[in-house]
Amino acid sequence: MSKKKSARTIPAREVALLTLLRVEQEEAYANLALKQELTHHALQEADRRLVSEVVYGSLRMRAALDDLLNSLLHQPLDTLSPPIRQILRLSLYQLLYLERLPAAAVVHQAVEMAKRYGHKGTAALVNGVLRAFLRQDAQAMLPDESDPRAYLSTTLSYPLWLVDDLLARWPARDVITFCRYHNQHQGLDVRVNTLRVSREELLAQFAAAGIAAQAGLYAPEALIVSAGGGLLPPQLERGQFIVQGQASQLAAHALNPVPGSKVIDLCAAPGGKATHLAQLMQNRGEIVAVDLHPHRARLIEESAERLGISIIQALAADGRELPAQFHGTADYLLLDAPCSGLGVLGRRADARWRKQPSDIQELAALSLELLHAAAAYLKPGGYLLFTTCTITEEENVGNVARFLAARRDFQPAPMMKLAGLLPDAADQRVALDGSIQLLPQKHGLEGFYLSLMRKKA
Repeated sequence: MSKKKSARTIPAREVALLTLLRVEQEEAYANLALKQELTHHALQEADRRLVSEVVYGSLRMRAALDDLLNSLLHQPLDTLSPPIRQILRLSLYQLLYLERLPAAAVVHQAVEMAKRYGHKGTAALVNGVLRAFLRQDAQAMLPDESDPRAYLSTTLSYPLWLVDDLLARWPARDVITFCRYHNQHQGLDVRVNTLRVSREELLAQFAAAGIAAQAGLYAPEALIVSAGGGLLPPQLERGQFIVQGQASQLAAHALNPVPGSKVIDLCAAPGGKATHLAQLMQNRGEIVAVDLHPHRARLIEESAERLGISIIQALAADGRELPAQFHGTADYLLLDAPCSGLGVLGRRADARWRKQPSDIQELAALSLELLHAAAAYLKPGGYLLFTTCTITEEENVGNVARFLAARRDFQPAPMMKLAGLLPDAADQRVALDGSIQLLPQKHGLEGFYLSLMRKKA
């Protein structure tokens, strides 16, 4: 374990170190550990941004960093103590990827941390390794695109099982584009709450506050806040927008419920899609937003309250076993199914290292259970939208095919409104056939799957 934290003010890089140690030693999720450490230690805004970038970058690019460090060390990196190992990783990340930072300052702080979390010998080791790296040609030390498998697994830092899986699905150039997309900061996606403000009005407010923002790609409510723009507390607290991925914003348009209808949203937390559905319904009708965990159901309630939405009822329940009172009652149903999340690896820096191949089959089976359960909650003639934030056939088209084969009372339905938002004619035809797989290399969005089905009357 790391040394016990004291009340003293510590440098930003040490806050990053403490966060990384919690992720490694306590198996904490990076976003939660980072939030807790930033709350505990008072830092200036610029330092907070540095900590976030160093933590997420060190985790995301771990394979590349470890490959370089093992080539510079006279002993395996894994034999070093966790604090020294993390000091080397976070410092090398800065030297390799954050060229705006003075190298001398990075090395100096690394050595000082090594003294506090190790001893004189480990401080000398850290100093020697980092200075040796600065004398090298970093680009020449890592594989290039001539060897796609090594380039993807080492230079772009993805687990080898995932690299092999992606290369079996797509051409190497598409896999490289996909992986690069999830290594880059795309800006912060937000959805304008048009119940309170138009997209043009919110853009004008952002501009007046000096925040760089622009319209998103497809959804008419989508905005992208540029890197470093920050969240605007006044607009956020006033419920004028919500943080939501651009691909996720297309789900509500694909289902397109009419005002006054009844909607069930399964696996609904934290409420982004449920509140978007309410927005499209002009806050008229009824939405039952279901999540398994009570604390996550409360997140839905809080989000709806902040956005000024009154038609959402949050329910803590297993979506596979809703009470009889919900059977055959929904005009529309959204199932944002549990999935491997391979389409949104850029959201969580540590996610790629937590995934396992076995997750795909297990989650596909769970999603299919939910899909069959969801069928019972729809009225005849109702619409069921099945979505995931992943890219595997097993979890997406495979599950839909298995469901339709077993349920002759369902058929694919055209996603009319979604087709109207997509500029490419081929994508429009696919959406009108009832399903579409969104991909970074084709659509410039995260990997996201949507399939609309109708229960026969």
